[in-house]
Amino acid sequence: MVAVIALASVAVKRAWRGFSVFHTTVLYMMVCNLLYWFLTDDYLLWAFVPDLIPNGVITELIYMLIVFPCTVVLFLSSFPNQKKGRWKHYALWVAIYGVSEFVYSVTGRIMYDHGWSCWVSLAFDCLMFPMLRLHSTRPGIAYIVSVFCAVGLMLLFRVPLRPMP
Repeated sequence: MVAVIALASVAVKRAWRGFSVFHTTVLYMMVCNLLYWFLTDDYLLWAFVPDLIPNGVITELIYMLIVFPCTVVLFLSSFPNQKKGRWKHYALWVAIYGVSEFVYSVTGRIMYDHGWSCWVSLAFDCLMFPMLRLHSTRPGIAYIVSVFCAVGLMLLFRVPLRPMP
C-alpha cells in the first residue's frame, strides 16, 4: 500500500520529471540501504514485518526499489529555493516518515532490536533528509559524512562485523 501511495504521489505531483536530475541521489539512498542489510545481516536493528507479501526480502525490495526512490524524487523536487522554507520542508518529511513508522510500530509491521526504537528512527530521519539534500548538491562530502555516520551508528549499536568468507 505504501508503494502504491508513493507512486501515486509521484504521478500526481509530476515529480517523475525530476528523476533524471536526482537519480544519483536515488542510487545513494539505495546503496545506503543495501549496506545496512549487508553489514547487519545477522544483527538487524530494525526490519519490516511482511504483511500482504509473506517474504521479508520482497518487502525490502519494494521499499528499496519503489518507496525510497519516490521519497528522494518527491523530497528533492519540492525542495525550497529560499532558506526560509527549508526547515519546514525537512520537518514535513521527518514527520511523514516518523508518523508512518509509528503506525508500523503500533500495528506490528516493523520490529526493533539491539537498542533501536521508533525514537531512534525519528532521530535517524532528522539526519537522513539533510544527507539526501547534501548528496544532491555535494555528493563527495555526503559520501565522507556517510562513512562517519555509518561507523558511528555501528559503534553506538555495537554491530559486530563478521569475517569475510
